[in-house]
Amino acid sequence: MKTASHLVSALLVCLCLTGCAALRNWQNPFKRPEAPPTQLTAQPTLEQITSTVNRNSQSIRNLTTESASIYMPGVPVPLHSKLTFERPKRLRIQGSLSSLGNREFDFGSNDDLFWLWSRRSSPNEMWYCRHDQYSISPVRSLIPIDPDWLIEALGIVEFKPTDQHFGPTQLEDKNWEIISHCNTPSGQFMKRTVVDSKNGLVIRQELYTPQSQLIASAEASDPRFDKGTGVSYMKKILVQCQGLDGKMTIDLGSPAFNSSVPTVPTMFAMPTFEGYRAIDLCSPEFLQPRGTIMPMSMPVPSVTGVSVPEASIQTVIR
Repeated sequence: MKTASHLVSALLVCLCLTGCAALRNWQNPFKRPEAPPTQLTAQPTLEQITSTVNRNSQSIRNLTTESASIYMPGVPVPLHSKLTFERPKRLRIQGSLSSLGNREFDFGSNDDLFWLWSRRSSPNEMWYCRHDQYSISPVRSLIPIDPDWLIEALGIVEFKPTDQHFGPTQLEDKNWEIISHCNTPSGQFMKRTVVDSKNGLVIRQELYTPQSQLIASAEASDPRFDKGTGVSYMKKILVQCQGLDGKMTIDLGSPAFNSSVPTVPTMFAMPTFEGYRAIDLCSPEFLQPRGTIMPMSMPVPSVTGVSVPEASIQTVIR
């Protein structure tokens, strides 16, 4: 379905940038980037790994950037993006085909709802939904990934104390694997997280449905360190998701974070666009005219060989 494809692609473009943790005002292209410091011991415990990841993510209060680039499958040029983000869910992303071009998409989120607009949407609609309604809406069968996970996919990863975490298991490349069981309104999802053995940054994430099907993955590279704030991050992220044909690459550019300058109050207010109707994603008006929501197009291999002994379950307490 074209509507499903447009919605998933546009949502990924916008939401995925909300988790960027990488960030400086400006970087000299001839200066070698600062490498993240070593954070983990040779044989870290589960609590040491999860605490390291959580501490780094929780240090990010806000971020702004005007230099992010998104490389979408089938799009010959990168999309230039401007982003403003504040914890916990306040964000605004505006993108165009060039730094001086007309706006092509607009995504925003405040404490109550999120919205999504794309110039190329067909029909001409702007979609929005309340956070509490989206979590239990049938539209989750169209987009089964929680938007919060997409935030984590870009670097702001937190191991929640309400989830069950197994491991760590050391892989052949010496990095550490953690398996998490996450309870959601749609059932218990499984998440596989791979953490760098030295700097403690998340380098790969995989999300599986309660039926053990892979629905999304994110692979991060190009580690950086912001000396001024002490934040470590990955500059580039490769994302693959059901409903997106091919892989999407996100380069975080040179953003800044933890600014003390307040944002404009209207930044996180849902806008209107001339010629586009505002449609609630969770309403019958959105679901019924589109008929039955079909499964997404990305092949989803089953999880195999994942066996976690009950005795190894630990709960993160930090």
